[in-house]
Amino acid sequence: MLGPSQYEVGIPAEDFRKYCAGGYHPVHLHDHLQDGRYEILNKLGFGSFSTVWLAKDHVTQRDVSIKIVVASGPETQDHELEILRHLQANDLHSHPGRSNVTQLLDFFSHEGPNGRHLCLVLELLGPRVSWVAEKSQNYRLNADLARRVSGHVAEAVAYLHSRGVAHGDIHMGNILLRLPPSAGAGAISASNSPQIGKVSKKDGSSLEKGIPKYLVEPLEYDITALDLDSGDVQLVDFGSAFFVSSPPRTIYTPLSLYPPELVFKRPITQAVDIWNLGCTMYELALGRTPFEAGFDNQELIPQYRQILGGVPAEWVREALANGVLDQEPDEDSTDDFLPLEKEIQRAYVDGYPSETLQFTKTDLERLGKYLRKMLIVDPQQRAAASELIRDTSWTFVDKQHVHERQ
Repeated sequence: MLGPSQYEVGIPAEDFRKYCAGGYHPVHLHDHLQDGRYEILNKLGFGSFSTVWLAKDHVTQRDVSIKIVVASGPETQDHELEILRHLQANDLHSHPGRSNVTQLLDFFSHEGPNGRHLCLVLELLGPRVSWVAEKSQNYRLNADLARRVSGHVAEAVAYLHSRGVAHGDIHMGNILLRLPPSAGAGAISASNSPQIGKVSKKDGSSLEKGIPKYLVEPLEYDITALDLDSGDVQLVDFGSAFFVSSPPRTIYTPLSLYPPELVFKRPITQAVDIWNLGCTMYELALGRTPFEAGFDNQELIPQYRQILGGVPAEWVREALANGVLDQEPDEDSTDDFLPLEKEIQRAYVDGYPSETLQFTKTDLERLGKYLRKMLIVDPQQRAAASELIRDTSWTFVDKQHVHERQ
């Protein structure tokens, strides 16, 4: 493992320590992959297990996104590829949610100094919805966009579940806006000259094998060049996805979005997507998550009780008996929380200028009723995704999606 104190890195980027055997592949601008077919132009982003790059496909002459996965953990790499290929095979082209799920264009392996890396070639998309919210008034999406994105993601989940797949990690960071055809990928990338930061050792010695000469800062999007009126998005990152027929023992998702079955270590089903969808819709509209936890997921249990009205008593008894819980949850920690419908009303208006509030009280009441179908502690009682997309009391999508569904 590298010692960061030994190096100088000029820009903020991915965890530099992961440039090691089994870790990230060192990528430089204008590198060519797959026998020269793909040329690296800029960086789109990074995660714990991959870096993502804007590249030129010199066969199709289109810009694409290439996700280069860390070299270790081949089973995990193959699993994501297996999920994407399953979605691609015998696809249900008529399902309205298909276009809201990332599409695999190509894949290949690349041998580098840190090992063999799976490379996934995907459609080039715009920024994460979380980034758009950060750039927006009150740090949350405008009313129409929040409802459109909610509708499109619900359709994406309905499509996945119809194919026997659960995403397992739905949150605003895994929802990306489509680039408008009028802007084009070239227009977006042209305004973003790659920003690089040289990597050097403080003692002046040579870099070790597998370490890049420089890091590239992820490009920034011009929010004025994005088609925010359409709200057309794709659900991406299938690293935590699973087949409904063979669910994992656990999943990895942001702590504040933990579904109750994960906290209580109960069986995982596709219903985790419904819970995370509900939390994400709440955040799209209100700019914050409905539940909060620091470092201990058990902090969420009293919040489930206070906000949603209760937790099955047998769940708590079993958790205390099998050691999942050491003691009864501390109810005093939820004094600042209100029941869901009241919390929605308070969170939306609290501290924000009245002239910036776009949702009416009736709108927020409808949101509360809609979320009540998803934010149910017992996963067996949550609504199915197919039911959610038939209920348009809160969400809506564009006319093309409605026409396709009919």
